[in-house]
Amino acid sequence: MQDRGSYLLILRMDHGMVLDIGRLGRFASQKGYYVYVGSAMRNLSARIKRHLTKTKKQHWHIDYLTAHAGKVIPLPVRSSQRDECEIARALSSIIKAGPPGFGSSDCHCQTHLFFSETDPLRIPPFNHIFRGFRMKNPNGLRQNLSE
Repeated sequence: MQDRGSYLLILRMDHGMVLDIGRLGRFASQKGYYVYVGSAMRNLSARIKRHLTKTKKQHWHIDYLTAHAGKVIPLPVRSSQRDECEIARALSSIIKAGPPGFGSSDCHCQTHLFFSETDPLRIPPFNHIFRGFRMKNPNGLRQNLSE
């Protein structure tokens, strides 16, 4: 498997704060969990490693949040396809959408950031969606996990 695909970052924010996020502007974060969906069609492991670093040049919207997160959990989805928008659409049906335009300035999605008061890993529909993207059958089609 090549080192490319999409990824989710689960960020635990231990308290709320107001951040100035580049061109996006002011963002008032809440205590709780944020889920960010991104992609790296080259060097997925390096991109994830960068997101886990606290001190870095703030290039992407998510960099402003990772610098203040109490914990960051990466969930890679290795694939030769760019699935980040499809993952974001799926998440939008189960958890609250973040600010418009967050992480989605290069696509038509409303946002690539989502918020949950509880740990998303403890939400069965989140796990169902995540497994559906990580586990593909040999023909490249998504498995129906409800069967």
